[in-house]
Amino acid sequence: MTTSELKTLILSEIKTANETEEEYSIPLDISDIISICREYNKLGWQMQQQVENILEVGVEESIKSGNVKRESLPYVKSFLTAICRNPYFGDAVSQAQDCLKLIQEYEYKETFVFTLN
Repeated sequence: MTTSELKTLILSEIKTANETEEEYSIPLDISDIISICREYNKLGWQMQQQVENILEVGVEESIKSGNVKRESLPYVKSFLTAICRNPYFGDAVSQAQDCLKLIQEYEYKETFVFTLN
């Protein structure tokens, strides 16, 4: 590797690190925290446990094990969508988006299987 290539690589890494640092250094407003706490509280204790179970073991496994009911998925999706609406939640937004995608894939798969039967 030439000196010029090494310098370009180092500058690129520094830029990436700075962008990541900026993303996570955005200050949260207390109203954002209160808002998401209210959304979580609206779910109720049983629904909160289902959200936690989905995040820990995944959608399909949670439903197969009986820890999550299919009827709960719209409420879980609503809560995760509330997280996604606030970009200041940083990595939690990408985690919520990933979880929403898994729920949508599960629902699609179940609809497809149901349609075939």
